[in-house]
Amino acid sequence: MVGIVVVTHSAVLGQGVKELADQMTQGRVPLAVAGGIDDPEHPIGTDPVRVMAAIEEVQQGDGVLVLMDLGSALMSAETALDLLPPEVAAQVRLCAAPLVEGVMAAAVQASIGADLDTVAREAESALAVKAELLGMAPPQSEPAPDATPAAPATAGGQELTLMVPNRLGLHARPAARIVTALGPFVAEVQLVRGDRVVSARSVNRIATLAVRGGDTVTFRATGADAAQALKALADLAAENFGDLPDVVGTSAPAAQGKPAAAGAPVARGGVPASPGIAMGPAVWHRPEFDAPPPSLVAGDPDSEAARLEAALDAARKELAALERRTAAMAGKQEAEIFVMHRLLLDDATIAGDARQRIAERHEPAEAAWYAVIDQAAESFRQLPEGYMRERAADLVDVGARVLRLLTGAPPSGPRLDRPSVLLAADLGPSDMAHLDPALVLGIVTAQGGATSHAAILARSMGIPAVAGAGALAANVADGVTVALDGSTGEVWIAPAPDVRASIESRRAAWLAAREAALAGAARPAVTTDGRHVHVHANIGSPADAPPALKNGAEGVGLFRTEFLFLDRAAAPDEEEQRAAYVAAAVAMPGLPVVVRTLDIGGDKPVPYLGDFAAGEDNPFLGLRGIRFCLARRELFLTQLRALLRAAAEHPLRVMFPMVAHPGELAAAKAMLEEARAALTTQGLPHGPVEVGIMVEVPAAVALADQLARESAFFSIGTNDLAQYVMAADRGNAAVADLSDALHPAVLRMVRDTVAAGNAAGIPVAMCGELAGSAEAIPLLVGLGLDELSMNGPAIPRAKDVVRGCDMAACAALAERALELPDAAAVRRLLKGGG
Repeated sequence: MVGIVVVTHSAVLGQGVKELADQMTQGRVPLAVAGGIDDPEHPIGTDPVRVMAAIEEVQQGDGVLVLMDLGSALMSAETALDLLPPEVAAQVRLCAAPLVEGVMAAAVQASIGADLDTVAREAESALAVKAELLGMAPPQSEPAPDATPAAPATAGGQELTLMVPNRLGLHARPAARIVTALGPFVAEVQLVRGDRVVSARSVNRIATLAVRGGDTVTFRATGADAAQALKALADLAAENFGDLPDVVGTSAPAAQGKPAAAGAPVARGGVPASPGIAMGPAVWHRPEFDAPPPSLVAGDPDSEAARLEAALDAARKELAALERRTAAMAGKQEAEIFVMHRLLLDDATIAGDARQRIAERHEPAEAAWYAVIDQAAESFRQLPEGYMRERAADLVDVGARVLRLLTGAPPSGPRLDRPSVLLAADLGPSDMAHLDPALVLGIVTAQGGATSHAAILARSMGIPAVAGAGALAANVADGVTVALDGSTGEVWIAPAPDVRASIESRRAAWLAAREAALAGAARPAVTTDGRHVHVHANIGSPADAPPALKNGAEGVGLFRTEFLFLDRAAAPDEEEQRAAYVAAAVAMPGLPVVVRTLDIGGDKPVPYLGDFAAGEDNPFLGLRGIRFCLARRELFLTQLRALLRAAAEHPLRVMFPMVAHPGELAAAKAMLEEARAALTTQGLPHGPVEVGIMVEVPAAVALADQLARESAFFSIGTNDLAQYVMAADRGNAAVADLSDALHPAVLRMVRDTVAAGNAAGIPVAMCGELAGSAEAIPLLVGLGLDELSMNGPAIPRAKDVVRGCDMAACAALAERALELPDAAAVRRLLKGGG
């Protein structure tokens, strides 16, 4: 992508221009500002070294366009070119376009992948457009805009006529959205108003038509994909060309309603995923393909070719699933990358060459595949065009996927060699398991939501994270400074010095508050009127228990045993599981430990257990949780035996996940007794366990009175309960706002579950992510929950909040919340605005 540099005497002016460009392109274009000089008393001026650094920051191999404000800015830009290596300077173009209009036009063209000549030409036409709008002749050096009298549609062309719904018409941002919408298509598209026609692929040309709200315009398209291009425009028009009704033309507010720091672009981001503030150099996590596979003995060519075909077929299925998931989360255009990856798998010069090496050289499938991909990727790396060089990364991605499937190795996790902010398209539980919390300052993912298991693990590790950030960070290179606030979802890319200072101050305050809360964490959480609310920890391994105890945990409310089964080639045996359960209990001396039996499926597949979700369009509604365990008897019996043997050494509670009705609970308890009888027959010691269930399915709430009679305790899983109640995939960033546990529909489910538990005389806990939300705790106390279980780092703050609660006031708060219409209203109430 072409990079853009703004050279201006005023840093504030430069940042304002950048903010406008970022709004036009959603921050997709690499754009840097070289504004002002390092002289507090006389800050106005330009610095060639700053210009050079800005060019180096945005150059990605496709060229850099430099726009300047006043005469000496040109001198600084020319000097910067002399300072740059010749091969970099050769790809830099100095542009005489007007600063503001030129940057806007250039940014839009760059965002859709236009080359440097096209970007420069669009920028340089901006002054002519303004001159025409003012009724003036354009400067002699500027060509007149190409608006011409309208002519009848050409044969074979198609038209779309519509009334512009925007109150302010096709101003800069709607025009930019039109150009962006046409980016994926090759059709020639024109925009007609009255007797004038212009190219619909130019922001400047669209501006010359001065289209106002209520005007009727026509789009004309010719070419192979003309119909698709017009449909994209029709869809855009149906959404007011991206403007909000009644507030068209206004500037976008800062994230979360907070003003941006002076001189800084508005922070953008995604879904708050793990609280805390972080800033550091960016490091991308991408599949590794950096070493040939170990020497292997090849089988006969036919069997090796069959192994390769099986791996290619498995890779196609993985990519198809990724395409569907990405389309749902980020849109079809973003998902097209996986279509291209599948095409690479079928490329005759790749898969075909690998087959040839197997047949002629008798190489193992792994070695043949690696050699072909490595050679092809290196060929791309040697190409002069930046876009084509980047295709090497696609080859490596595809190559690593197939090689992993051939070797049976688990996906490799992120690797960092210094404290950094980790960027990734998405992270799974196995990726998170590889992280060193000491080196991961924060995490920003393009996909996912606040209750994805990557987000859950980030919170358990105390790592600030923002999920569902989409294409925001897609063009960020390794090493660029990235800052984030996991409590608000804000993300800053290459923040200005004053913004950095503000972020560092906020981070220091957050760290100080965390330390202060930790100091009093050991004291029990008792409300002002004497009610003890037990605060427990959610853990994924025995290693999580000691730090949770240090944070003040009064026990383990949820031991997610599925993490024992991930990132390995085979399931843990009975002895390994027994040792893990004992280790967790030992780390919590005398305190309760609740172990949830294996909960996989949905977004937690385990490859070595086979494709148990094959044919399921929605694994979240398929064979997962207790359903999976009841279907895999031997696997389940092994875990139950390990739990019973561990209970002989330390008291344990066993919790079954995803129970929907009493029949499932009865079947699970019957298998527990079957495991106990087998241990007795073998003479192996075993202990008693209390049995409870996760309440995370609406059916379980409806039958809570019946389930309570057969359970020793309930634990509400708000993550799944919210997605099932609201019919919104919890890992889909597009509906993350809907899958909200604070929605009154979900809160009423909590109320009803507590009532059923109280009637049966059993305790009711909450172990979903809502339980660790300091903002929500007074509401949860008011709903009558006996226990709250959360990730370790959230415990000190949660206890502090409970200690400030009054039961009567909290009950009144809960009653008000239950009568509100949506989650947003509940949040306003909790913030004191309701």
